[in-house]
Amino acid sequence: MTSVVQGRTVTLVARMRAYPDGPLVDVTGLTITITPIAGGAAVVGPTSVGITHPGTGTYGYPWATPDALPKGDYLAAWAGTYLGDPVTADEVVTVLARPAAGAYASVDDLEDWLGSTPANAALLLVRASRDVNRALLCAVYEVDDDGLPTSDAYLEALRMATLEQVAGNLGAGNTSGLGRTSGGFTLGRLSVQRATGGSDAASPVKIGALWEQAWNVLQQAGLTGDGPSEPGYC
Repeated sequence: MTSVVQGRTVTLVARMRAYPDGPLVDVTGLTITITPIAGGAAVVGPTSVGITHPGTGTYGYPWATPDALPKGDYLAAWAGTYLGDPVTADEVVTVLARPAAGAYASVDDLEDWLGSTPANAALLLVRASRDVNRALLCAVYEVDDDGLPTSDAYLEALRMATLEQVAGNLGAGNTSGLGRTSGGFTLGRLSVQRATGGSDAASPVKIGALWEQAWNVLQQAGLTGDGPSEPGYC
């Protein structure tokens, strides 16, 4: 499944085949139509304008989503012909709510994740995003004009790490998004801390400024530790 944040552009890709699992083939009269799965009129097309053709049987469409496009799932459906026979392809695209300035996740994201909206949710998300940024100081990845990763996988990792950071803060009783827990130890350049109160087995763990679950999300995406960089960069 493909996802895109409101107001951003995602390139949709279709690979057209003569028959299922057959060779890629060029088609004629290719169009794309994007429709809300929940129902309603198409938000794109059917249109052939903007469709690219980078290789045999492979087509792309850069969908610049409007800022006000309702969040939710959309069906991107491709239709063309090959030797007079119809050829189709489709995929589901999830449009995510646009985060507030300075945050990697939106209030809507947080409500979906927690099942409720905490007080000062937007502020918590901005502060959690700053914590996430501290863990990215040695990560190397391409960014767009807004300073966000061009990789959908990295963008999703930052979003999920931010949500986990807010959840960790709230779970520890930190409703402001500020401060650290006391105690812990240092491992190389990482500071590992335990929350006060409760047994050691049940106490949540912090790695640097991040709660363990938020750190795990970034680690699994390859965004922690020392990545390749210019000498003296980190």
